[in-house]
Amino acid sequence: MSHNLRNAYLLNLLALVGIGVVMVFSSSAIRVVPGAEIDPFVFIKRHLLFVGAGLAAMAMIARIDHNTWLRFAKPLWMLGLVLLVLTLLPGVGTEYNGARRWIRFGGFGFQPSDMAKFTLLLAAAAYATLRRKELGSFRRGFLPACAFVGIYCVLVMAQPDFGTSLFLAFSSFLVLIAGGLRLKHLGVVLLVLLPIASVVMYSKFDHIQSRIMVFLDPAADPRGKGHQVKQSLIAIGSGGMEGQGLGNSMQKLYYLPEQETDFIFAVLAEETGFVGSAITLALFISLMLLGMRIARRSPNRFGSLVALGVTGAVGLQAAINVAVVTASVPTKGIGLPFISFGGSSCFFYLCACGVVLSVARKCVSEQEAFTLLQQEIAGERLAESVRQSARARRIVAAS
Repeated sequence: MSHNLRNAYLLNLLALVGIGVVMVFSSSAIRVVPGAEIDPFVFIKRHLLFVGAGLAAMAMIARIDHNTWLRFAKPLWMLGLVLLVLTLLPGVGTEYNGARRWIRFGGFGFQPSDMAKFTLLLAAAAYATLRRKELGSFRRGFLPACAFVGIYCVLVMAQPDFGTSLFLAFSSFLVLIAGGLRLKHLGVVLLVLLPIASVVMYSKFDHIQSRIMVFLDPAADPRGKGHQVKQSLIAIGSGGMEGQGLGNSMQKLYYLPEQETDFIFAVLAEETGFVGSAITLALFISLMLLGMRIARRSPNRFGSLVALGVTGAVGLQAAINVAVVTASVPTKGIGLPFISFGGSSCFFYLCACGVVLSVARKCVSEQEAFTLLQQEIAGERLAESVRQSARARRIVAAS
C-alpha cells in the first residue's frame, strides 16, 4: 500500500512539473525578439536544466533513509545561514530591482532564500523531534525556536524580501506547532510584535505602501503599480471556459510583466481557460492530500513532521501565488511551485519532495501506526525493528 501512495504522489508531482515545462515554453519564447542573436529557447533550456537536475536529485534523495536528514539538519541550516549572509555582501550578492537576493556563478544564479525554505523545514522538524519534551516550555522550547527561525527571517528581510521572510516564519512554525510548540506562546508574541512590525514596515518602505494602496484600489495607478494586476485579470478573463489555446495568449505579448515567473498562472488561465486552471489547482490539492496521508502514516515523528512541512510550504506558496494573480492579496513576487520559471525554487522544492518520497517508502497502515503510537505514548519499549518500521499516525504534542 505504501508503494501505491508513493507512486500516486510521484505521478501527481510529475504532472505539475510537466505543466510547468509547457507553460514556461509558451510564456517565455515571445520574450526574445525575432532576429536577435539571443536564442529564443534560452528560458526553456535553463528551466529544463534545473528541472532535470532537480528530478535527478529527487530520485537520489528518495532512495536515502529520511532519518539521515535528522543528523544533517543542523549543518544544512548553518550552510543556508552562510549563503544568506553572502547575498548581503557587495561583490558576492547580485542586486536586481533594488534587492540583493541572488548569488551568481557564471551565467547561472540561485536564490539562497529558496534553499532556506528547505533547510529551515528540516531544522524545525529535527528540533521538534529531538527536543520534544521541551517544546511546551517558553524558555527552553519556544525562545530557542524563535532564535533559529528568526535569524533566517531577519537576513531575508534585510535583502529586502518581506514576503519570503513571513513565508519562512509561517511554514517553520507550522511544523513546530504540529510538533508540540504551545500556540498560546506564539499568540502572545504575535500580539505584541506584529502590530509594531507592520507599522514600521509600512512607514519605512515605500514599495510596501504602494502595494497595499494598489491592492485597495487597482484603478488608482493602472499604468504604474497597478499594471501587473490589471493585465493579469484581463488575461484570466480572456481565457473563458476553454481558453485561447496553447501559445495563443495575447497578454504575454509584452502586456503582462513577469509572465513566465510570478504571473505564469495568468497565462495558463488565458490559454487553457477555466478547465486548465481547475485541473492545475486540483493537482495541487491532490498533492497536498497525498502529502498529508504520508505524514499521517510516516514511520516516525521526524518523517511525519518533514512531510507535513513540505506539504504545507508547497500548498501555502501555491495559494499565495494564485491569490496575487487574482488580485485577492497585495502583490508579492513569489512563483508558482513547479510551474513558474525559476531554477533554484524548482530545484529545492523537488529535493524537498524527494524527502517526502523517502518517507512514503516506509509508510505503514493507519491502523498499525495508531496501535504503535498508543504503545509509544504508554511508554512501552518496542523492538528496534518495530521502532524503525512505524510509529506515527499523528504528531503528538507534549503527551
